[in-house]
Amino acid sequence: MKTKERILLGALDLFNKDAATEVTTNDIARDLKMSPGNLYFHYKNKEQIVRELFKRLAQETAQIWKPEAKLAKKKQKMQLVDFIDRNLELYWKYRFFHRELYTLRKKDAELSKLWRLHLVKMGRLMIVLHKHWVRSGSMIPIESKSEMEFVGELLFIASNSSMQFFETVDRSPNQRTIEKARRHIMRMLMPYLSVETKNSFENFFN
Repeated sequence: MKTKERILLGALDLFNKDAATEVTTNDIARDLKMSPGNLYFHYKNKEQIVRELFKRLAQETAQIWKPEAKLAKKKQKMQLVDFIDRNLELYWKYRFFHRELYTLRKKDAELSKLWRLHLVKMGRLMIVLHKHWVRSGSMIPIESKSEMEFVGELLFIASNSSMQFFETVDRSPNQRTIEKARRHIMRMLMPYLSVETKNSFENFFN
């Protein structure tokens, strides 16, 4: 494994475990048993490492969403629960972002800009996917633009906040956090689902 990759993966583990705001570049170097100078040769500071990890998060999110859009264009049935699960697994993988997003963005204007661009891109993709979910019979139409924006914002708020909230109430946070977040997001979507999809979702609440 290349050194740059080792640094990123090692930093991700430490950020998830101890918080990115608390971990220093010296901590990362020590954990990886390398000299600080070697780390600085690849990344000049912690902010650069955080930004690189965010770019990976954005890229991996697109890898989940774009194939769904392709399936939709072919009018193939899409599994909404599977789509939710894959997104939540990604939130868990990069959970330090969702715990510390406000603080990290406040300290790094470049990261804040990347986050805003990511939200705009995901918002556009969500509108496209909703149209196809309606076409495939998974959801009902949302005619009002303001209602569509409300649903999109609510989903982003619920998804981004769930990791932070459940990690504070669980004695030992683990991947059960994903199960709890999934149930909340599915319940929130209920008013916008087709009868068939509602019936399939009900199985998860019994």
